[in-house]
Amino acid sequence: MPVPSRFHRWPWKVRVEDEVDEELAFHIEMRTRELCDRGLPEAEARREAKRRIGDLDRMRASLREMGARRDEHIMRAQYLSELGQDVTFALRQLFKHPMFTAITVLTLALGIGGTTAIFSAVYAVVLKPLPIERPDRLHVVGEMFQGGVSNMSVGNFIDAAAGTTAFEGLAAQQFFSFNLSEGGTAERVVGARVTANFFDVIGSRPMTGRTFTADEDTPGGARVVVLSHRLWRQRFGGGAIVGRDIRLNGETHRVIGVMPQSFDLTTNSEDLWTPVAFTPEQKVLHDEHYLDVYGRLKRGVSIDRARQELEAVATRLRHDFPKDCGNLHYATQPFAEQFVGDYKTRLLVLLAAVFIVLLIACSNVANLLLARGAARAREVAIRTAIGAGRWRIVRQLLTESVVLGLLAGTAGVAIAFWTVQAVLAWSPAGVPRLEQTHVDPVTLAFAAALAIGSSILCGLVPALRLSRDEPQRGLHEGRRGATSGGVRDRLRAGLIVAEVALSLMLLVGAGLLIRTGIALHAVNPGFDPTGVLSARIALPVSAYPEPARIMETFRRVTEDTQRIPGVTHAAVSSYAAMGPGIGSNGLLPEGQAFDLSTLIQSQLRMISPDFFQTMRIPIVKGRAFDENDRAGGQKVMIVSEALAARAFPGQDPIGKRISCCERGPNDAPVYKLIVGVAGDVHSRDLARAPRPEFYLPIPQVPPEAWTWIQRTMYIVVRTDGDPAGLIQPLKAVVARIDPDVPLFDVRLMDQRVQLSLATSRFNTFLLTLLGIVGLLLAASGIYGIVAYLVSQRTQEIGVRMALGATPSQVVAMVLKQAMKPIAAGTLLGIAAALLTSRVLAAQLFAVKPTDPLTISVVAATLIVVAFVASVVPARRAAAVDPTRALSAD
Repeated sequence: MPVPSRFHRWPWKVRVEDEVDEELAFHIEMRTRELCDRGLPEAEARREAKRRIGDLDRMRASLREMGARRDEHIMRAQYLSELGQDVTFALRQLFKHPMFTAITVLTLALGIGGTTAIFSAVYAVVLKPLPIERPDRLHVVGEMFQGGVSNMSVGNFIDAAAGTTAFEGLAAQQFFSFNLSEGGTAERVVGARVTANFFDVIGSRPMTGRTFTADEDTPGGARVVVLSHRLWRQRFGGGAIVGRDIRLNGETHRVIGVMPQSFDLTTNSEDLWTPVAFTPEQKVLHDEHYLDVYGRLKRGVSIDRARQELEAVATRLRHDFPKDCGNLHYATQPFAEQFVGDYKTRLLVLLAAVFIVLLIACSNVANLLLARGAARAREVAIRTAIGAGRWRIVRQLLTESVVLGLLAGTAGVAIAFWTVQAVLAWSPAGVPRLEQTHVDPVTLAFAAALAIGSSILCGLVPALRLSRDEPQRGLHEGRRGATSGGVRDRLRAGLIVAEVALSLMLLVGAGLLIRTGIALHAVNPGFDPTGVLSARIALPVSAYPEPARIMETFRRVTEDTQRIPGVTHAAVSSYAAMGPGIGSNGLLPEGQAFDLSTLIQSQLRMISPDFFQTMRIPIVKGRAFDENDRAGGQKVMIVSEALAARAFPGQDPIGKRISCCERGPNDAPVYKLIVGVAGDVHSRDLARAPRPEFYLPIPQVPPEAWTWIQRTMYIVVRTDGDPAGLIQPLKAVVARIDPDVPLFDVRLMDQRVQLSLATSRFNTFLLTLLGIVGLLLAASGIYGIVAYLVSQRTQEIGVRMALGATPSQVVAMVLKQAMKPIAAGTLLGIAAALLTSRVLAAQLFAVKPTDPLTISVVAATLIVVAFVASVVPARRAAAVDPTRALSAD
């Protein structure tokens, strides 16, 4: 069947409307003449002819629709036929030049694969909808503290829930850890105590069973528990569990439900939930802020209205409870923002970095296509001369680019798959939903779009440029094998500028993070982590209700641990360093009037006497605790240098007193005597400045403090040998004292320090790797462009050398012209880096985003690499034989 002519596609083709009108007029005219020949008058014959045709308007519309469908079919068939020809020709051309194809596909595949892998992580963590009902209506509701949303007290939660109508409900959650005793082994699991409406407010239903009732969320209510899907599978094998009893913290709880797998939002989220069951005393307590509160807005209600209602409640509480709520302001934050945290910015920065690598790869491919287009100038000129239009040429060349892009996209998906596995293996802990990163249909669609977009970006300008050349010029240049332009070619010079600028931006970011890493490793944490093993113990409230028994148990643990061979020091503390579990209190120095604004928020550590020696935290003034600091004696404390400077600036703090942690009769302050000043410690991570801290001897802590820390303490053990060898002996010590109490969160202190740097190290590694890849791509691109331009000027160079130019002059000429766009790219990259590096400000430590040393070193490195990449083809140009160059055709 012959291919339909392209005549149907052009403006001079008769319109369907005109074609139908002409056809109908012809039929009427023929029928009129036939009737006239039979003897009818012409007017009557014409009327009869129209009558026999029928409804003329309806027939005209029907014929026009048929004609339009015919033309669409012809055009579609012709387009698909030409597309098939173009694809076949493109594949033939690519297989004909395997080296060009391999280099181009690999270059693009690196950019597409890296971008796709990071996008998959961004999608899993940031973009993927949360598996809860209407997540946009769910907000975190808390108290404003230090500019952010903080935890809420029980009293403030109860009053907020009763005083607002904008929410479908407010639900509270207290993170809590449990000793799960099942099958003869004890295990510490992270869970939460929640209000009965928690799952309704969050917007999730159980996979099996049910959630809590209001009766169960009362003091003395039934002991029930809801399990996560993860714990149900890992600990109970995924079998029938609803209705079974399990032991938590030494008490029997009945399992009433299991949440779906989609509710396991992160790998370190809660494993189980129990009712919080606030007591009447707790409901009127406006101090002790430990609740995470969530609110679901009603349909049609704005968050502004909710904030107004919350502020009205806060105003009343500030008036009614000035001591506890004098500075109270409620605050809200979308749940999704709180859930993702600053990982959104970190991942988007990495995504932008791999996009830059992709743009550099696209510049390289565009350069290759330009060079290949120059070699095909004669072919294109011949096709133009025999009738191919400009847009037909462009379409053919773009088809070749798209085929290249799809091949690169296929290879990029394979690279993305392996890159995702590497990212998951090397990533730091705690990134929400990162474990859900994988190459799924969304990622594949993104990769396909990226492949097509990249191929068009690479191929459009070379295609337009090649199709614009005059046939005579193309035929002439095709015979000579040269094109005009040389280093003066603005397009190729622009590619060098773009590659250098983009590479410099990447390398500046990597350099800033590298300098941050160096600065962090130079920070003194305030203690010596070498040779220290740390672990945690949590005593169940049912078995350890009295503070005296709690203290006696931890005393036994400490003494028995000190008897382990190789142990030099051992101590217990409510907090060690670089881990979870730290709490804070507001401190009031003696002599200052009580006001919430004057309280010094400080981190609390409850310790045994040997803690400072075990951690090697120096006592810079005064003394450490000793056996004389017992219950019933003078209440004492040790403060950190930061707290001493805040509480008593310019004074000797020894002998001064501070009120904290408890109240005497009639709410009178209870003062503690400062007996020592300890060196500052980086408790959370090395990037944060030391915060004020204070230490209390365990025998003197208030009874309610054991509830604050959920009866959980750290054991820290120092040895001159390998601390890992103490793990099993330490577990044996705890098992002898109470076999139902597990040892958990067991880590070397060196590991805790390294884990605090994990996120910074991961970002630095990835950005540095991307910067190196970008630099190598830029260097190869510069080399390719300069080498190509030198090859096109072979005859010119031969003439210059025949006229007396020395090899060094030829090298200098090529380098001078090559370094101009490199210098321009460097200046443009510096300007761009000064603007874009600010997005890294939150990830930097001891270095500014505009650090001149980093930018100078990166710029100098890039110029040296670019210079070396230009020297090789320049030296090759100087080695040209003038005789052969002049005789070349």
